[in-house]
Amino acid sequence: MAEKREDASNVMAFDALYTTNQIQKLKVLLPYIEPSMQKHLAVYIKYMELQYTINLTKKRTAALSGCGLSQPEKPDLKKLCKELCLYSTPEEIRQLEQIQNMLQTLETVQEMTQTMSAMQEIFPDMNMDSLFGNPLSGSDPPGDAADSSESAASPGSPMMDMLMQMLTPEQREMYEMFQQQPSGAEP
Repeated sequence: MAEKREDASNVMAFDALYTTNQIQKLKVLLPYIEPSMQKHLAVYIKYMELQYTINLTKKRTAALSGCGLSQPEKPDLKKLCKELCLYSTPEEIRQLEQIQNMLQTLETVQEMTQTMSAMQEIFPDMNMDSLFGNPLSGSDPPGDAADSSESAASPGSPMMDMLMQMLTPEQREMYEMFQQQPSGAEP
């Protein structure tokens, strides 16, 4: 429950910025009003909030944290997806989870690219295909996913063995997926 409150903090900050204590008191009183009058009071509360928001934005510009483009750091898109899930339908949640998975995949690919670049700097004269036992380099015929993962982690490639041990099972699976040759492509 505390996690949901923390995730909804942006919504609460917005609500606090664009309301008054008088409006908040009316919201507290709403459940205690005669049921036939509640809908009228609810409309009146929303009208007061709209009126206050229009007046406030005319007077000054108020920026919410995380909303400005002037921030030096990039927004945390995975956190944003998680926050949006609180107010989403099951289908929208599924789509947001797919976006989170894609972001995680991109992060993993970036990490692997940085590792490969660092390895090329350490071993500038060495062919990276031979160093890592790349099965698609022409030395071995391309095979299915099991063949490529076996050759990529073969005893003849100690660097690949070391790197593969550093990966999580999900990262290893992703690496093997990227090592597969697309069907119909030339070897």
